[in-house]
Amino acid sequence: MSRKKILWLCSWYPNKLEPFNGDFIQRQAHAAALDNDIFVIHLAGDDSGIIKETAEVLTTAPGITEKIIYYKKRSRFPGKFLSHYKWLHFSKRAIRKYIIENGKPDVIHVNIPVKAGFFGLWVKKKYGVPYVVTEHWGIYNAVEVNNYETKNSLFKQLTKKVYEGAAAFISVSRYLGEGVNKLVLQKKYTVVPNVVDTNNFFFKEKQSFPFRFLHVSNMVPLKNTEGILRAFKKFTEQQSNVELVLVGDTNKEIREYAATLNFPNGAVSFRGEVPYQQVAIEMQLADCFILFSNIENSPCVIGEALCCGLPVIATNVGGIPELVDATNSILVEAGNENNLAIAMQEMMKNQSAYNRKKIAEKAQLFFSYPVISKQLDEIYTAVLLTK
Repeated sequence: MSRKKILWLCSWYPNKLEPFNGDFIQRQAHAAALDNDIFVIHLAGDDSGIIKETAEVLTTAPGITEKIIYYKKRSRFPGKFLSHYKWLHFSKRAIRKYIIENGKPDVIHVNIPVKAGFFGLWVKKKYGVPYVVTEHWGIYNAVEVNNYETKNSLFKQLTKKVYEGAAAFISVSRYLGEGVNKLVLQKKYTVVPNVVDTNNFFFKEKQSFPFRFLHVSNMVPLKNTEGILRAFKKFTEQQSNVELVLVGDTNKEIREYAATLNFPNGAVSFRGEVPYQQVAIEMQLADCFILFSNIENSPCVIGEALCCGLPVIATNVGGIPELVDATNSILVEAGNENNLAIAMQEMMKNQSAYNRKKIAEKAQLFFSYPVISKQLDEIYTAVLLTK
């Protein structure tokens, strides 16, 4: 089939208020644009005072147009009602304008049911356009504090309606898809993993020493970065000429905690929050990637590490086991710092057993833009054939 018009309605999307909010959704949109014409609409409400008046920002690239609508919102009554009205009004206006200028889309692609799914339902009813929904939000478990069961009835009702009305349900992992089936409703799903920009994340022969472990995250409690530090401390008591680099910290607490562990000079380094391209460089300079989370859905960083040829030490939780195997990883029990320290030792001792070039080649066949674009295009085509 020729290129199709796909309107992406996104609950999360990077913007100037939250530059990393749903950046994985943006990468999937750009991947999808290889085979179809993608138009993204995302509303970014601001209650901090940064946004002074409503504004639309339009960004275009080959195959994709992104419209971010900024508006002032209020989090307290009665301003909260006005903010909700603005959200409804600006969203519908943007969708109508798209249809006037481009005609009806072939398919709507909702990313995360709440709240963008509301407009998937609206467009389907008003214009007869089918929609598909991708879930990225890892809330369908008991480990996540802000999980699905803690949500109010309106949230649950909208979530269920969005899944019921979808022509196709896409999940970034089997773990997440099964969670939706267990807690929301029974619905067949297709797994399309998070995409990796392989123009940045690719194998590069490492030249530097010593042996370097790398961790990349926002270092919230769920990531258990403190556990990584404690395990690495235990490891350094038996092993010298090794280092740990941590990327993504945004507050001083984790650095202060690391200082209390009295690591050898230069053993632990923090890079802070860095651009996406710099993350790739850090991965190319490392020997092993570590993710010690209490729960994960389908972490982008594992795909990115594998595309760089990095073997991974990660916890055997959530969707992680779907992304790795014995040729590229060691899985450990969540929270078991002794296991993690042992895995570090094994990884360093047996590093020659991991063929980094083959790890990267295999990962690129799973996570690259062309692969993900083809998978999404097949779903769009199937929806139209059964319309």
